[in-house]
Amino acid sequence: MLANEVERLKPPYVAFRTMERWVLIPVIARIESREGRRLYAYWFSRFTPEGTLREVPVDYVVELGNDDDAEKLIDLLRGGRDLPVEFVQRLHVID
Repeated sequence: MLANEVERLKPPYVAFRTMERWVLIPVIARIESREGRRLYAYWFSRFTPEGTLREVPVDYVVELGNDDDAEKLIDLLRGGRDLPVEFVQRLHVID
């Protein structure tokens, strides 16, 4: 792989909960690249509905195997709506 190539990872979407602005929020992350053992993804949440590029915690994430379902969840966040409670309850909390 060339240095400027982006390695597409499978699954390209993961989900977790994290503390942001003193609030525990769910995050849908679209993985964009890998640098060694580090993963980088666009994080979509209530506070970043258009996504922000950040490092992804490798442990304790829930893989979202279906791209269509992940995009529907991101669309909910972009529209200012909450994710389904039963889905959020399954997500691990990360630091």
